[in-house]
Amino acid sequence: MKFLHTGDWHLGKNLRALSRRDECEEALNEVLEIARRQAVDCLLVAGDVFDTTTPSPEAEALLFDFLRELFGAGIPAVIIGGNHDHPKRLAAVARVLELLKVHIRAEAVVPESGGLVRVPARDGSEAATIAVLPWVHERDVIRWESLLGRESHQEYADEVAQMAAHLAGACPRDTVNVLLAHLMVDGAQVGGGERELHLGAVYAVKPQALPSSAGYIALGHVHRPQAVAAPSPARYAGSLLQLDFGERGQEKSVVLIEAHPGRPARVETVPLSAGRRLRDLEGTLAELEVLAADAGEDYLRVRVHVDGPTPGLTRQVRELLPNALEVVPVYPDRERTESDQRLRTLSPDQLLAEYHQATYGSAVPAPVLDLFRRLQEEVDRAAP
Repeated sequence: MKFLHTGDWHLGKNLRALSRRDECEEALNEVLEIARRQAVDCLLVAGDVFDTTTPSPEAEALLFDFLRELFGAGIPAVIIGGNHDHPKRLAAVARVLELLKVHIRAEAVVPESGGLVRVPARDGSEAATIAVLPWVHERDVIRWESLLGRESHQEYADEVAQMAAHLAGACPRDTVNVLLAHLMVDGAQVGGGERELHLGAVYAVKPQALPSSAGYIALGHVHRPQAVAAPSPARYAGSLLQLDFGERGQEKSVVLIEAHPGRPARVETVPLSAGRRLRDLEGTLAELEVLAADAGEDYLRVRVHVDGPTPGLTRQVRELLPNALEVVPVYPDRERTESDQRLRTLSPDQLLAEYHQATYGSAVPAPVLDLFRRLQEEVDRAAP
């Protein structure tokens, strides 16, 4: 059987105040064309379909238009919820989409309650069992324990690993078995494009703890496409577009999988060309004028060297580089120490941790960190 693995679409996400709807539509059309050309038996979408828990009607229309075309191509899909998706919102349309052979699992459930999805091959010669593990919120770990009749509680990452193993272990041996999961794997390269809310060590499952019983492990959550050193073939498909400047330079792709019962999958990445690239440019106004000839249609983050405060600097830069989304002046008396450079690489969580340690001599209390993360997420959602 053939599968196409993708995820982390983040439909509805803007870049600064710029809508990227057309780019998302172009990328989804490219995924659809690859699925048709390869005659895949099933599309696997590994979570974070939307960028927020309250997606716009335009973002929802992108998804539903895509699923309509996918159904027309005779390709079923299995979609799981990610940490950016609202589980109740996804679940609300799940039963209707079953009519289009789109199987949505918004929350983690045990195998007998929908945690396994059976998908037949086009020619009926084989069948696949997809073990589905959407993003697991901390509160759901306790719910899962109660579903299995357990009373003891483990660390979050250990529990998620056991959930994955339980689901994959329930797959029958005579089908192609795939684990589709939205989770953080320890050691994965995050690349800077993801918000740091759910990337810490407490959320990270050890790669060796992932189940060996699956022929392939289709992962979502990390935006940089990459293989994972798990007991079974495993990959993050990555995001469809370079979603922000933390992802500049990343080559985006989807994953084509060919598998048969009882055998490890054969995996191939298929590059994507849709969407505009993100780049950094730096120099004086005169140097930027030279660089402008090679800027093309890329979206730019520009650091411009000036002698001092310069009225109208952003306007001047954008006259040279119309796609400059961010303009940062650099003054000659600004010291670029190693410490400055290091601080620019830190996430908001890490900056808060360093500030708290330096000011109070202790780690950030968990309630303070949780409040900080919630406030950060609200600010991100409210940003134009």
